[in-house]
Amino acid sequence: MSFNKEMELSISDAIIEKPIRFSVGKSKLCLYPPTLGKMQILKNLYFSMDVNMKLLSINPLAETLRVCTEKSDIVCQIIAYSTSDGKKSVLDIEKILHRAKFFEDNISVEDMATILTIILSNDKIEEFIQYFGIDADREMKTQISRIKGEGSSITFGGKSIYGLLIDFACQRYGWTMDYVLWGISYVNLNMLFADAITTVYLSDEERKKLGRGDGRMVDADDPKNRDLIRKMISE
Repeated sequence: MSFNKEMELSISDAIIEKPIRFSVGKSKLCLYPPTLGKMQILKNLYFSMDVNMKLLSINPLAETLRVCTEKSDIVCQIIAYSTSDGKKSVLDIEKILHRAKFFEDNISVEDMATILTIILSNDKIEEFIQYFGIDADREMKTQISRIKGEGSSITFGGKSIYGLLIDFACQRYGWTMDYVLWGISYVNLNMLFADAITTVYLSDEERKKLGRGDGRMVDADDPKNRDLIRKMISE
């Protein structure tokens, strides 16, 4: 993994859940990292914006300008939610609508587009996953799971966000569902899931299928073993 100063700073900001500060007139505001609960609310608003994802990837500012011109009321609601922190504030719909009206009355379309661009680009989960090499580990674990799945065990569940993320966090850390939804940022929650330490125990038969029959246990998450396991899988 090569060192990338900008990425390392983004990771540090994500870990400490650092808000992004900005001003509207004399009002000082912050864009807070969304939690899983807030993301569920924002998801419906994102759909309502009808963003052209292809144009957004090519020219983010131009596409957000179009959206802010055509869907300013929805965009202002998104900004209102993004500048609210904590379950109580996020679920206070009267407060959210009042703040959305404030933005609609006090910021230009250009400023609105700039803020929206920041909000939409704030989810760096996949960038972090690629930077740490977790995407390669995912593929490795998938191949090992296929081999282990050929045995007598059968796994059920994990087909929705309930099993994949919420149940994982509650069981592993002893958190309540309320905390998972509102107490930790969406990025941190996903990174804890994506990079969770997992030790894989292989039977003699499974080791043979991986091209290794010396009876040793392989920890797939130990960086020292990654090249070895990749070699085992490719053989």
